[in-house]
Formats: sequence, structure tokens, C-alpha cells
Amino acid sequence: MTRLVLAFACALLLAAPAHAHVEVQPERAPAGSEARLTFEVENERTDAGTRAIVIQMPSGVISAEALSASGWRATIRGGTTVQRVTLTAPSGRQLTGGEHGRFRLLVGLPRRAGASLVFKVLQRYDDGETVRWIGPAGTSEPAPTLRLTAARDPAPEPAQSEPQAAPADEPAGAQDGSSGDNGDGGVPIWAGVGLILLAALAGSALARRRNRRRLERHE
Repeated sequence: MTRLVLAFACALLLAAPAHAHVEVQPERAPAGSEARLTFEVENERTDAGTRAIVIQMPSGVISAEALSASGWRATIRGGTTVQRVTLTAPSGRQLTGGEHGRFRLLVGLPRRAGASLVFKVLQRYDDGETVRWIGPAGTSEPAPTLRLTAARDPAPEPAQSEPQAAPADEPAGAQDGSSGDNGDGGVPIWAGVGLILLAALAGSALARRRNRRRLERHE
């Protein structure tokens, strides 16, 4: 008889549903990155609803932003680092029955590759009860944990082309053909023509003077 009772008790224990946990996905993220984390919370009671979720941030978390809170109001508290994120359900939007709430946050993670970040979570029901998901793994109320992997290598910077040398300045006397130069750096054409005309006038005047002198001698 005793054996039958023990067997029946074991069968009941095996048939009992597993205790729900607060989970974070993914379970791993690169250290020093901005990770999109999803916190999943189940309402475990049929006679009360979950009205608020308080997520205590591990030390070193530098930023947090609510991406999708299922219509809940997100309040972020902290200074140079984030201390906690509180998600509050609007009237009539509490989690009830066996509903699961999924809350997505963009979190700036610390640079501690290999470390495990523990996010302690408080689940508050509308009848005043608070379930504390703050224990270590293996307990009845474990806190969700995120493992930090090696930081990603920064993307290589695009190669910059070497600056091209500026074109050498043109010689001071170099100009285009419209300037009137003869193209070889000599005397301009108009100046040469002027000199020829002056020489011709001077020669004509000199010839006239000589002719006058000859006429005066013969008189």
C-alpha cells in the first residue's frame, strides 16, 4: 500500500507544470555593444494581473531605451549609468491569466567580455503581491542572466586616397594667344611694328634735311 501511495505522489509531481521564469533573449551579446534585449514575463496567477515590471540594471550599463513595451509606459532612472527600468501597464492592459508580456529594450552593455550580467526583476500584481526574480540559477525565482561575449572588432575605416599634387603654376610670362604676344616670350608684334614706323619716319626726316643742305650750297 505504501508503495502505491509513493508512486501516485511521484506521478503527480512529474505531471505538475514547470515553474515559469522571467527570461531574457538572446542569452549572449557582445561586450560594449548596444544589444536589443527582449524580456519575457508570464502572468502566473488566474486571480490577479501583472501591473508593473521593474528591471534592475547590472552595474556598467550605460544606456537603456524602450523599443517595444506593448503599450506600457517605460520609466528609466539613472545618471551616468542606468539603474533601473520600470514598465507600467495602462488601465485595462495588465497581463492576466497565463499571458506573456514581451518587452524589448536597447541596452548599452559594459565592456566586460566573459562576464555574466544579472538582471533582477520585480513582478508586481494588481493585488499588491510582488514576485522577486532575483535568485541565482537553479532556484525557484532565478534572475535572468546575459553572458557577455568578446567585443566585435570595429569595422575597418575606408582607405583614404592620397592627396593629389596641385598643378604647377604657369610661368609668369606665359599667356594665351589672345594677349597679343608673339608666343616665344620676345617683343610684342605691335611694339615691333611701331619701331619700324619710327625708324622709317626718322629716315625720311633725315633725307629731307640732307636735300635742303644740298640746295643751299648750290644757291
